[in-house]
Amino acid sequence: MFKGYEEILVTVIIGVVLILCLVIIFILSIVRYKQRIARDLKEKENMMKRYEQELLQSKLETQEQTFQQIGKELHDNVGQLLSSSRMLLGLTERSMENPPDTLLSANATLGEAIGELRSLSKSLDKEWLEQFSFADNLQTEINRINSGNKVKASCTHLDKIKLKPDEQIILFRIVQEAIQNAIKHANPSALAISATQKENGVCILVTDNGSGFEMKANGNGMGLNNMKHRTALLGGTIEWEKSEDKGTTVLINIPQQTNLT
Repeated sequence: MFKGYEEILVTVIIGVVLILCLVIIFILSIVRYKQRIARDLKEKENMMKRYEQELLQSKLETQEQTFQQIGKELHDNVGQLLSSSRMLLGLTERSMENPPDTLLSANATLGEAIGELRSLSKSLDKEWLEQFSFADNLQTEINRINSGNKVKASCTHLDKIKLKPDEQIILFRIVQEAIQNAIKHANPSALAISATQKENGVCILVTDNGSGFEMKANGNGMGLNNMKHRTALLGGTIEWEKSEDKGTTVLINIPQQTNLT
């Protein structure tokens, strides 16, 4: 009888062990299934990010190609027409003993327009873009704004930013859009731009003393969306901070290492 009890006990123990093994296998299967699901979701998320970056890069490449073509047309066609018109104005001016002030003003204005057009066509040239300098072009933008005598702009920037030329182009477009948004929507009398090189990347501040910028009212604009997309392409962040007193600050942070190729 005792032997029969032992057999029953062994059978029960074996059954319990088998059940425990099955439970453990079941739990491990669930864990592995969840891990596989999490891995698949992570891979899908990474694929979506790569797709979005490639899509944004393709859009920007298309834009730059379009810009290059526009730049050539401006330089070769419009620029030549304006230069010919100024030459004719100059001949007319020299043929008159006392040319009227309106003619002199028109000639000077046309000269300024030709200079602006050359700068614009140059900024759209691919070879020039490959040697792009954020600091130089930011200073040119500041000088252009100050020449209008409506907004006083100033900037403190680094002589050299540790970003590749194509990254500097995108960063400049972001800052340029921030400047234009401030001038267009906030009507400031002063603008200040600063660029700081940090250990982990570049920090840009665009501050104005205007009436403020409402993100709710302008959050879906093409300009703001372009700024967000370009910042995302560089793997950075962009924020708008409205001052309690007056004005708005755009804070742009771009990491040192990006996925841009």
